[in-house]
Amino acid sequence: MRTLKLGNTGDQIPIIGQGTWGIKKYRSKTYYENWKKSLRKGIELGMTHIDTAEFYGRGKSEKVIGEIIGEYGRDELFITSKLFPMHFTLNSMKKAADNSLNRLKIDYFDLYLIHWPSPLISIKKQMEILELILKEEKTRYIGVSNYSVKQFEEAQSYLNDAKLITNQLPANITNQNHIHNSLDYYRQNDVIITAYSPLSHGGYSKLKGELRSKLEKLASDHDASIQQVAIAWLINHPGVITIPKAFKTEHLEANAKAADITFSSDEIQFLYSKA
Repeated sequence: MRTLKLGNTGDQIPIIGQGTWGIKKYRSKTYYENWKKSLRKGIELGMTHIDTAEFYGRGKSEKVIGEIIGEYGRDELFITSKLFPMHFTLNSMKKAADNSLNRLKIDYFDLYLIHWPSPLISIKKQMEILELILKEEKTRYIGVSNYSVKQFEEAQSYLNDAKLITNQLPANITNQNHIHNSLDYYRQNDVIITAYSPLSHGGYSKLKGELRSKLEKLASDHDASIQQVAIAWLINHPGVITIPKAFKTEHLEANAKAADITFSSDEIQFLYSKA
């Protein structure tokens, strides 16, 4: 699995990781065992960045991932989790972070994010909790998710000695806004975009029209599926990593192979939307 330098940290992160949005609570034992099997396969394939959040499955995602982490050396995995903006005081936010660590059965996150900006909680207060848990060594790095560039700049301005290393954003071939309008800013500031929902929510199986034809053309040229082309298109942009969700081992294997596809600048632009 190819890796990307993580901002100015000197660390490397897999260019394709594993997203876990959509995990359900109150499902059968078989459901969770199948999911753990997929996570293990992804790790085997080099997708050692695992992304979760306290919001996913109301904590169930973190609990399942905690069981997986225990099967590996802690430094073999890169664990990201996110604080949901429903906690209104510094103490309640700190408690939420501690609860996530407890569910994951780890002492520190590799990366901890604010899941969303909130109209009820100031960005300044959100940054206070990130800087606090960084100071307490409960996370190695910090970042945000779903922030606009303006909100990101404001957030960074409130940090004293810390730097936000990523903004986790929705980005894919049918939602190219951040690629066209934000990526240059983040690259100039040594910040990576972590693209979530790289296959949208339907995997493009029902996609039609010109974009479908273009995907099929590149898929044929590179002996790949249209889904692999869609993932590869994202990570062929410098400064972008992605975290596709896959609960089947065959999908994980296909996702991992997308990291081997290299596009020319013309091929990248071939899939650009006209908007």
